[in-house]
Amino acid sequence: MTSNFDFLSNQFAQLHNYAKEAESLTYSAPRASCFYTRFTLEQAVYWLYDNDAYLKPPYENNLGALIHEQTFKDNLKPGLFPKVRLIHKLGNLAAHSSSKITKKDSLRVVEDLFHFLYWLCRYYSGSPLAPLNKGGTKSGGILFDPTLIPDPKTQQDLSIAQLQELETKLNQASEMRSIAEKRQKQTEEELETLKAEITKLKEQNETVPDNHNYNEADTRRYYIDVLLKEAGWDIDQPEWKEYPVQGMPNDTGNGYVDYVLWGDDGKPLALIEAKRSSVSPKTGKHQAELYAECLEKQFNQRPVIFYSNGYEHWIWDDCTYPPRKIQGFLKKDELERIIFRRSHRKSLNVVIPNKDIAGRCYQREAIRRITETFDQDKKRKALLVMATGTGKTRVAISLVDLLMRGEWVKRVLFLADRTPLLTQAFRNFKKHLPNVTAVDITKNKKDADSANVVLSTYPTMFNCISGNKSSNLQFSPGYFDLVIVDEAHRSIYKKYRALFDYFDSLLVGLTATPRNEIHRDTYGIFDLEAGVPTFAYELNDAIADNYLVPPQGIKVPFKFLRQGINYNQLSEAEREDYEEKFRDEETGEIPDQVNAAAINKWLFNSNTIDQALELLMEKGLKVEGGDRLGKTIIFARNHSHAEFIVERFDQNYPHYKGKFAQVIDSHNSYAQSLLDDFSQPNEEPTIAVSVDMLDTGVDVPEVVNLVFFKPVYSRVKFNQMIGRGTRLCPELFGVEQDKDNFLIFDLCSNFDYFSQDIKESDPKPPESLTAQIFNARLRLNDAIRESNKPEYDQLKDSLLDKLHHHVATMEKGNFLVRRHLPTVEYFSDRTNWNNLNQLPSSSSALGSPSRPPYQGGGQSRIETPLNSPLTQGGLGGIQTLASLPNGLPKENEGSKRFDLLCLKIQLAILKKSRDFIQLRDKVRDLLDRLEEKQTIPMVKQQLPLIEEVREETWWSDVTPSQIESLRVSLRDLIKFIDKKEQNIIVYTNFEDELGEIVEVDVPSQQTGFSREQYHKKVKTYIKNNEDHITIAKLKRNVSLTEADLTALEEMLFTAEEIGGRDRFFEMYGQDISLKLFIRKIVGLDRNAAKEAFSKYLQVTNFSANQIRFVETIIDYLTQNGVMDPGLLYETPFTDLHYEGLDGVFNEDDADLIITTVRSFNETVDEGFGSVA
Repeated sequence: MTSNFDFLSNQFAQLHNYAKEAESLTYSAPRASCFYTRFTLEQAVYWLYDNDAYLKPPYENNLGALIHEQTFKDNLKPGLFPKVRLIHKLGNLAAHSSSKITKKDSLRVVEDLFHFLYWLCRYYSGSPLAPLNKGGTKSGGILFDPTLIPDPKTQQDLSIAQLQELETKLNQASEMRSIAEKRQKQTEEELETLKAEITKLKEQNETVPDNHNYNEADTRRYYIDVLLKEAGWDIDQPEWKEYPVQGMPNDTGNGYVDYVLWGDDGKPLALIEAKRSSVSPKTGKHQAELYAECLEKQFNQRPVIFYSNGYEHWIWDDCTYPPRKIQGFLKKDELERIIFRRSHRKSLNVVIPNKDIAGRCYQREAIRRITETFDQDKKRKALLVMATGTGKTRVAISLVDLLMRGEWVKRVLFLADRTPLLTQAFRNFKKHLPNVTAVDITKNKKDADSANVVLSTYPTMFNCISGNKSSNLQFSPGYFDLVIVDEAHRSIYKKYRALFDYFDSLLVGLTATPRNEIHRDTYGIFDLEAGVPTFAYELNDAIADNYLVPPQGIKVPFKFLRQGINYNQLSEAEREDYEEKFRDEETGEIPDQVNAAAINKWLFNSNTIDQALELLMEKGLKVEGGDRLGKTIIFARNHSHAEFIVERFDQNYPHYKGKFAQVIDSHNSYAQSLLDDFSQPNEEPTIAVSVDMLDTGVDVPEVVNLVFFKPVYSRVKFNQMIGRGTRLCPELFGVEQDKDNFLIFDLCSNFDYFSQDIKESDPKPPESLTAQIFNARLRLNDAIRESNKPEYDQLKDSLLDKLHHHVATMEKGNFLVRRHLPTVEYFSDRTNWNNLNQLPSSSSALGSPSRPPYQGGGQSRIETPLNSPLTQGGLGGIQTLASLPNGLPKENEGSKRFDLLCLKIQLAILKKSRDFIQLRDKVRDLLDRLEEKQTIPMVKQQLPLIEEVREETWWSDVTPSQIESLRVSLRDLIKFIDKKEQNIIVYTNFEDELGEIVEVDVPSQQTGFSREQYHKKVKTYIKNNEDHITIAKLKRNVSLTEADLTALEEMLFTAEEIGGRDRFFEMYGQDISLKLFIRKIVGLDRNAAKEAFSKYLQVTNFSANQIRFVETIIDYLTQNGVMDPGLLYETPFTDLHYEGLDGVFNEDDADLIITTVRSFNETVDEGFGSVA
């Protein structure tokens, strides 16, 4: 029987058989057809890699890696790569997903396979193709003919299990490995011969014009269709696309909905308005709303609204929330939950929190603040700031319970950045919500589908939604109804912030120490005003309410830890040891001192640690009637320091048999087991020596001693560490002897540091090495363009090739890449990188250039989307691509760092930067170390170049092109350089001096409260209440009675915005005058001021300057409420006369004006100094 693939039979017989098999199953077994289509593609790709020496085998041998390799994509005819990707994607769906595969799907991929194999045969066969079917054209093109495909009356498709078994049987990864190995063994001469043969063949076939219709089409529907299939929708059923509706406001009243997603009851769950990829999806918002109204009238159910352009998607449940961006489309059960909740979810103010879970007054208030935010304010994000030990997790669990009972949520995700925090939360969920199925997927993935509450670390969940092959789980954007983020001041600002954009859920953050910096803004993530969380209950509040215990600080001034070790202050014996350990072996020099920063970093002094441990054992709080040290955490500087502390403890206190003090940090694979033991009151260890692991989130109420054996420079971290000791512990010290405080031993001047008014540092999150290289190449390209030197054109083209390769290898199905898909698609076309050099600098703020014309070549033409960087306003958006995941092969870190160093040198040359000398010397230092490896043949071969570059003369007038040649020659040799040795650990036993031990207050600061924002709220509240009788009197300059003052205080101190009398006076001081404070905010009534100065405004014998002078006074009083008479002799009053008041008025009038001004001050008890 004739087949669409008969053109393959002569020269590609095996591919012909595979393709015919896929074609024959198109209608009878669509799932199997898609599978065989992908398999045929795979065999064709293997053939190309085996026969075309231009193609470079990637670092992985799977089909996804092979088709995304840049040389493979560059080799394709424009328009083919999207077809190749579609065959790969639908083939995978067929073999691994329960998504329905239809005849339409199989027909499409078989046709796409036809176009791909036609291209392969046309350009790689020894003779030109002739028309072989009734659709043939004179130019040699062949049309795909669906009528040639057999269409049996019955279908008998293969199951997913059968296809997976067949996939295993047909797996030929070993074949690709053999191809790659063969390529590596081929000599340069053999490769060049093969390339010449292929080039000759291609040139021969290109002499005939290729007029074949490759059926390029708009990609919008493709992306939407695939996303819907991924969400489990069978969109090829009747009435799912272009569904007709009536009632539209047009001439006919008719309309056609692009997609309608139907429920099992025949009612619409959602509609999708699909716009062209070149326009914003927002243009479809109103049209989609009109469609929703038509469907609602017809079916008595309003569908959820989506509008999309294939790249950007919006969801709008206009019965509940305003529109919001979403990362994909919702599954059927997720949409059903939204529809169900419209009529079944309860008003949260009638659902009572479970007091047994979180019964304290402030905990109930916290829950109510969140429920009011969700229910009344229609917001979807909330942030709780609660001191460590006040029950954040309990509040979260009680909130989950309330929202589930109120039919607001069904599935919950609880995220934490550390396994111990996750373990602790899991145990609490099991304890307080025993009827809810909670699963920690870091330990148990198989039960995740049945869980109501999924607990995960950030990396685990990130892998689940990134399509990481190491994870078998995938969660859709609408899978969870609520996401809870524990310790929401850490790990959420850069990479993992994408998790909160991916999940379309309610979001609640829990933290004791929010951040408010540009690059780490906790409030911004939750769409909150800086310093104004949804609810705050902080350390001082909890201590005052007796829910936490206060710390007692003990300052421990060790000389070495504060001043370092000074050679001249050591004993004779100690000097000998010092000389032996610190003498420079080459110069013989002995340093005068070792600074304090080295102590406990790489220099460990036994005597210092021994004295510290002795102090702890003697002065630390005891339990069991004073016979035993209470639970203690020692915060060490690093792992070596922690180990040495335990070693010294065991040596000094051997009777504890090595169990009393233990290191608990990430170096121990059984750290969780040790932490569990430490958490038990009567179990060992008693002393936990930790590096970072116990700084935050660990709940051990029995802890009564904290030892700061390291400096801390972050107030957020300092407060978190203090929180390890604040929890209540009844009868810890005996019957009716509760824990009422705890001790903090500060050995490293932390109390002094945080007693200062120190602004928290705000370092920009570091870029990855790959991102740094990407951005450096962008900057170098700009610099070359600005230099306008033709001799750098080759370097510029090489840079753009590498930038293009970086973007083109990105997996477009990755959820992080999808967020930038228009830009990724645009710059996956190599031609579009040439437009970079036609526009202003990418590092500058750019205007909106006109849309660049299509240049041809590369991939298929993609319309520049509206949100492309070139239509959005410049190239700054390209830099956002630098950090996205890509398919670049893994390379040696040293080689990549050498690339970056060379890029910086090239920039320094073009910019004539002062950095050049320093960067040059770094290269020369590297080459000195590389020369030591001359026994390696590859290094030996480059010795002449290495010797030349080490000389200073080589660098005279060096050019960027020379640096590029150097980089290419040496980058692969850098891996042979030995890493510089880290500081060797040095142990000493010098006599340290312990100063006077002093009890001090522990410095604290309300981290979840902003003074500035509080001041703004108070001022706004007072201005909004200017009509209050007392405030109105103050504004009109009427004296107040005692009753007025009482009414004023009641109005102020009962207002939620003010936060009570104590908070107000804490912010403004006890001596503040309320009358003066309010007058300064509301100012003075203008009519009252005019009336007092009426003599000068109404009598006609005053000059223009005198009238202007009085009007300026009125302006000032109207604005500020009171006035220092001394200002009448300063600008702007001296603008009319250099003597101010006395130069404009006579003595009597001047005295009267001063008296009038003072009368306004006196009504609010403001007594400015006398005026000379």
